[in-house]
Amino acid sequence: MKYKFIWLFITMLCSAATFGQITVKGTVKDKGNVPIPGVNLMIKGSTSTAATDFDGNFAISVPNKNAQIEFSFIGFANKTVTVGDQTLINIILEESSQVLDEIVVVGYAAVKKSDVTSSISSIKGKELQTMTVGNVAESLQGKVAGVQVTGQGGPGAQPRVLIRGISTVNLNTDPLYVVDGIPMGTSINFLSNNEIESMEVLKDASASAIYGSRASNGVILITTKKGKSGQTRFNFDLSSGIQMMNNPYNMADAVGYATIMNKAYNNSGYADYLPNPSQYQGKTTDWWKAGIKSGAPVTNASLGVSGGSDKHTYSISLNYYNSESIYEVGGWERITMRINNDFKFSDKFSAGITLNPRYETYGAPGNWSDFDKIDPITPVYKPADQLTGLENEYSIFARSPSYVWNPVASVKRYDDFTDQYNLNTNGYLQYTPIKGLVIRTQASVEVGDKVRSKFTPDFIIDAAHEKAEINTIERWNTTNVDWTWQNTITYSRAFAEKHNFSLMVGNTMEEYNGKDLWGYGEGVPNNTDAMRELNAATKNRNSGGNSWSSSLMSYISRFSYNYDSKYYFTGTFRRDGSSKFMTNNKWANFPSASVSWRILNEGFMESTKDVLSDLRFRAGWGKVGNQGLPTAVYQSNIGQGFYPIGDVVGDTSFPSSMANKDIKWETVEDMSFGLDFGLWKNKLSGSLEYYQKKTKDMLFLKQFPTYSGFPDNSKIWSNVGSMQSSGIDLLVSYKDKKGDFSYGVDVTFTTVNVEMLSLSSEGERLYGSGNRTLTIKGEEPGFFYGYVADGLFQNQTQLNSHTDEHGTKLQPYAQVGDVRFKDVNGDGKIDEKDRTKIGSPWADYNVGLNLNFAYKQFDLVANFYSSIGNEIVNENISDLYNGASLTNKVSGLEQMAWHGEGTSNRVPRLSKDDNNENFTKFSSLYVEDGSFVRMKNLQVGYSFYNKFGLDKLRISLSGQNLWTWTKYDGVDPEVAGGDPDKGDRVKGAGFGGWNYPVQPTILMGLNVAF
Repeated sequence: MKYKFIWLFITMLCSAATFGQITVKGTVKDKGNVPIPGVNLMIKGSTSTAATDFDGNFAISVPNKNAQIEFSFIGFANKTVTVGDQTLINIILEESSQVLDEIVVVGYAAVKKSDVTSSISSIKGKELQTMTVGNVAESLQGKVAGVQVTGQGGPGAQPRVLIRGISTVNLNTDPLYVVDGIPMGTSINFLSNNEIESMEVLKDASASAIYGSRASNGVILITTKKGKSGQTRFNFDLSSGIQMMNNPYNMADAVGYATIMNKAYNNSGYADYLPNPSQYQGKTTDWWKAGIKSGAPVTNASLGVSGGSDKHTYSISLNYYNSESIYEVGGWERITMRINNDFKFSDKFSAGITLNPRYETYGAPGNWSDFDKIDPITPVYKPADQLTGLENEYSIFARSPSYVWNPVASVKRYDDFTDQYNLNTNGYLQYTPIKGLVIRTQASVEVGDKVRSKFTPDFIIDAAHEKAEINTIERWNTTNVDWTWQNTITYSRAFAEKHNFSLMVGNTMEEYNGKDLWGYGEGVPNNTDAMRELNAATKNRNSGGNSWSSSLMSYISRFSYNYDSKYYFTGTFRRDGSSKFMTNNKWANFPSASVSWRILNEGFMESTKDVLSDLRFRAGWGKVGNQGLPTAVYQSNIGQGFYPIGDVVGDTSFPSSMANKDIKWETVEDMSFGLDFGLWKNKLSGSLEYYQKKTKDMLFLKQFPTYSGFPDNSKIWSNVGSMQSSGIDLLVSYKDKKGDFSYGVDVTFTTVNVEMLSLSSEGERLYGSGNRTLTIKGEEPGFFYGYVADGLFQNQTQLNSHTDEHGTKLQPYAQVGDVRFKDVNGDGKIDEKDRTKIGSPWADYNVGLNLNFAYKQFDLVANFYSSIGNEIVNENISDLYNGASLTNKVSGLEQMAWHGEGTSNRVPRLSKDDNNENFTKFSSLYVEDGSFVRMKNLQVGYSFYNKFGLDKLRISLSGQNLWTWTKYDGVDPEVAGGDPDKGDRVKGAGFGGWNYPVQPTILMGLNVAF
């Protein structure tokens, strides 16, 4: 039974209400005489619907003989039958190869896929729902060519999404998300997978220029589910499971730690640090077990209700998501609701409104690395003979001589949580006075309130090093009121049979307003929960606040034309005015143009149509902008500092940032060329695209030069130069059916090459991440910049020969077994001039493999993702291999580290002093191959149709992030790095330390429709 496995979109319109006296029965099959379950039946002009059962049978009541029944099923051409005198109707549906007639959402419109001239990738909501994630962007990983998604791990963490590489070095690199036509910024943590009907990724400027100044990093359009006319339908989805947190390292036990540390001390000429290591046998403190849960529960539940009539459709969804942290406290909990109503008052007037209330709370300790770094000899709690009985509950923990604060105690003290409330209202009114003319106005208002509360209790674990003698209370409250208003007029017409055009003009207005208040106090009388309020503070109360506002006004237009479904042209123009710039540079223009040639429709291609089902060539060009800098950067700001004068500390003021009235838009100019193809009724299909985009007038927060007379920390926003990204996107898809078995294979392949073309002055150097990355002309931005670790000195001869031309040692403090640093410039010295490029965080290729199989009622989905050719800085090397610190080390380090000629050429000898700066010099010792292949998702399911009183019941078992292959020796190769809030997303990319890993997850799923 060939189609019993197919996901039933039409379950929203199942079951008929019986209004008449005539009952019509029958069976729906395909041309191969195979019954099709789940075919939707609708009586035209009424709300009565039905669906075929598991064997393709149906029964529906019709009001009279003139009734018309429409049969529809995805992948097949619709068929309409007039009942007449028939009470038994058997239907054969014809497979439709017209996938190009699918509707694709573009900016401020929806068009047929065949009419798209730009680079747009579309993905259906059902493809995203096979994964349980807090942020739906994670579900895109490997599914869309040209889109790189890097998971961040941790409850509530937002993945990094790059569309065709980077286009800026100092601003946020995430794309703009537009939900149901309303720009929602660069985060969609508020949206559930189950609420999404489809996503369109606008990858080139010819597609995204209609969003102008918001579109330099690409645009992702999201359409949420809407109601459909018919009987009320209910859908319930539940997935629940465990995220597993395994220790990424095999750390030394107490005996091993003592052995390693003694070796380090002895190599530096000191006596044993911990004499007689055997005395610690059986006395290892298992810190990981004491503070880290082996499994953290995750739950995702959704309930949806939809239905309506020809005049009114509705859809209501409620989603609950909860991801606990790996500690005994913390996590991320989110509740969202979407209430959508659409009204059709007449053939001319329609309207709709959507309400989206949501609430989330989040917070979790971030010290999981301390459970590995703290020494295994220190106990969790102080011995009984060291307690006086006067300690509070936070002072009974033991202190480690490693200077790592007791991690169990830190988790016990943790109280730093954020509660966030938002309400978004989105409404539209549409008027069609004559055929082809649509006048539409749409407005949205979002109100938000975020409260972060932090309490730090007083405690004394060690009077000198680990204490807080007075407790503190802090609270931040941020409110926002944002609104947008869009007005468009669209006229579409076909004439002379072969000419089709559409013209849209309009304007948009956006305003974003926010306020924050904060308070601080000390000396709360006690640490109980009830007293953790600002009013309870008795000392050093302080408070402050601020407000901000920005606005954007835009004029938009689009003209589309096609001749005889062969030759297509689309042109857009947007003019943006932003409050973030001064008068001379406030406005900017963003044009685009794209063309498409449907080669298959040419007469000379007629003989190929038995094989070819699609062949199109596309080309596009456009400009988009970036105004993602803080508000009011054209103002000079005064910072506050403190300066000791004798015994008095005086307040000081200094210029912290300076105005730049000449600052202007960062602009990205983009061109792309693409070829779309389909063979054998699109069993095999795909696209190949080449793109190139240039960023001009890059916005960058520069430090004032020292000769200017301004303080070292004074900064100014400037336009600093240009960069270029280029590469190819490839998508190949194959789908087929053999009897009851069907399968599909999708492969995505992306390359990105990034180069700085110019900077504001010749020879300018932009540093990042503590001067460990560098951006210069002719190289990719943010490459790793340090010393070259040229192996280890294996013997005295090698050490003695590492000299300048006069025989002076280049590394006078080095010993055999230390790192040999390369004299890159050959000047006979190892100094700053020998720092060079030692790696790049940017992948050469990204590959996705997506498989789906179905046999009868069974289905299986597997998704793989790979990043190839990038390097990662493994910052944990110093913690794990460096004998100069008292932190714990990896088990067996005394054998891994150099301990004789030929024993190692990478891990230096153990040393308490590290006089050669093996670990303090940033060098290629830290840089590792970051390539990886990961099984992102594996899910198997079984579906029941029309059983147990339900239209559909599906159960599934999933595994996410179950398997990863990599040579990287760090915690997790899926590393983004950098801090977008500090403008360091690009200049600090690729640094992997104790980053919260993407965790393996096992889930059970349940899907019900009735």
